[in-house]
Amino acid sequence: MREGLKHCMKPPTLKRVLSRLYILRIVQASPATVMTLVDRLRERGLDENIRSLRPILRSLMLARAITAQLVEGSGRVYCITDEGREELEAYLSHLNILQMDGRQTETQSDDSRLNDGE
Repeated sequence: MREGLKHCMKPPTLKRVLSRLYILRIVQASPATVMTLVDRLRERGLDENIRSLRPILRSLMLARAITAQLVEGSGRVYCITDEGREELEAYLSHLNILQMDGRQTETQSDDSRLNDGE
């Protein structure tokens, strides 16, 4: 049965992973409503709407990365948890490694061009 489920499950899209990362980063800075999240994501070039954010927010809550509190006059306000901070740190660490790898590759490529020109 589980094997059949594996084939049905799609891997997360890059947009979804980026949205998740940005949501954690935004709520790390300050608690946010879903409308604030939509606005901030759009500022960063991710065209999300409330409907597309709900599954991501639900996933983050199930992972205990964020919590939601009902605030009168504002609706649900999302806050980061310790687990969310750890997840965000892991994402950022991986991005940092990728960036350093990219720089090393560029340097090696530049070095090989210089050596070929000698």
